[in-house]
Amino acid sequence: MRIRPNSHITLRQLVLILSIGSVLTMLVAGLAGTYRIQRDQLMEDTLAANQAFAEKLAASASDLLEHAQQDLAYSAARMVQSGMDPAVLQSEADRLHRQGPEFNAVSITSSRGTILTASPRSLNITGRQVNDTAGRATLRRQVPTISSPFVTMLGNLAILLSQPLRTDDGQYLGYLAGTVYLKSDGGLPRLIGQHYFRNDTYVYVVDDARRLLYHPQPERVGTVVGVNPVVDAVLEGRSGARRVTNSQGVDMLAGFAYMPGTQWGIVVQRPTEVTLDRLDKLMRRALLLSIAPVGLLLLLLWFLATWIARPLKELSRIVRDGYGDGVTRRIQSVRCWYFEAQRLQQALLSGADTVGTQLGQLQQEAYQDPLTGLGNRRGVGLALQTCQTLGQPFSVVALDIDFFKRVNDTHGHDVGDQVIRHVGDHMRNLAREGDTLFRMGGEEFLALLPGTPLDAAASMGERLRSGIEQAEILPGETVTVSVGVAAWAPGSPADGAAVLKAADQALYQAKQTGRNRVVRSDAGTGQAHLAETSPPAAQT
Repeated sequence: MRIRPNSHITLRQLVLILSIGSVLTMLVAGLAGTYRIQRDQLMEDTLAANQAFAEKLAASASDLLEHAQQDLAYSAARMVQSGMDPAVLQSEADRLHRQGPEFNAVSITSSRGTILTASPRSLNITGRQVNDTAGRATLRRQVPTISSPFVTMLGNLAILLSQPLRTDDGQYLGYLAGTVYLKSDGGLPRLIGQHYFRNDTYVYVVDDARRLLYHPQPERVGTVVGVNPVVDAVLEGRSGARRVTNSQGVDMLAGFAYMPGTQWGIVVQRPTEVTLDRLDKLMRRALLLSIAPVGLLLLLLWFLATWIARPLKELSRIVRDGYGDGVTRRIQSVRCWYFEAQRLQQALLSGADTVGTQLGQLQQEAYQDPLTGLGNRRGVGLALQTCQTLGQPFSVVALDIDFFKRVNDTHGHDVGDQVIRHVGDHMRNLAREGDTLFRMGGEEFLALLPGTPLDAAASMGERLRSGIEQAEILPGETVTVSVGVAAWAPGSPADGAAVLKAADQALYQAKQTGRNRVVRSDAGTGQAHLAETSPPAAQT
């Protein structure tokens, strides 16, 4: 059976570990759960707000363009009714340019593509031929149009809103056009720019060719947007919101709306990091504010753990000290205030008398070999310590029965036990008063001889060897023993363990050099050499 090593974790430490672990786990789980819920809710709210804002801007932009088209239609009707009077043409052009925020420039072009007049007059384009793509397309189509972005004759990126000039009988006279510059103050930039955006929220507008019509960074107006799921979705005619990594590699929360009349898309977006930054600050603040109450709770747990563990700690100390005098009074003095401690206290009290009665018997049995009645291995250390403490010199005689395994294998273990008892009796018969005899286990024996020098101990070992050899222990067979002897004297650098080791080494040498002999060791007196002491007759 495998025995587990003793644990060094106390009940108090265990309660603290469980309590502190539970508190910290709940704190972390609570903060993490709260953060996740707040994070998801904040992102959903931001997406919803951006979508609503994009739809509002799309509606406002559509209204702006519709109002601009109505203004153009009204002025076109007045121009046709005046018979294309140059004064009326200039007056209406100036009115459209001055009164509305939509147009950066207004022009009237004949059916032959000649610019009849323009406002502001500082453009100096009257009399020129229209040569840009948007103007030629407008002449060709002869219907109200909103053009794709193009570069004007003066080099401005713009879009063109036009209204045909047509008489009641259907004769096409040309068109009235309002130009909106995309990179300067005008209708579309003014519409978007008049809204106040916070926390890095911004808007951009794309046409059906993925070209930017408006962007807070003017240098990007007119550029084509690369891979972007939001742009793909809005140009498919959808409105909605989603989290996306834009063409610049920035994580964004984007809302988008489609403008059917122009096939434009409006996108309102905000960096996810900026959106969550305030939440991160709030969570850090919440964590800091929780440190004080959590610290107080942990301190309370510290005292509670000490209080809970105290009865068991005191009872375990009593058990560790042993069942000596006054143990019952000590057990009764422990204040056990909860059920488990009370049950343990009662069990210790009920067992104290039984343990006290059996302790003497157990102590005697613990130090006595049941087969021979000699001392056992447990008593050797106590005997050695007693001699050394008293400063009394002593010798150790280690004895081992030769070829004992053969005895067991040939005659059986019962006969082997009889041989062991005979050897024990022989040692007891030769021992003096004060000598202590031990069976170390198996066929090994040991005699501790207080006040006996090495030579006298070797002589006793020889008497043991010779007497056992001559005794009739087994019918028809001779039983022999090998003996090792060592000694200790006050002032020797060796201790009891070293003397035992020296005696074992001498016994080992006796075995190696032929058995049935006595070998002594001077290691116990500080000398390291081994010397055989058996007479020649005993070594045969």
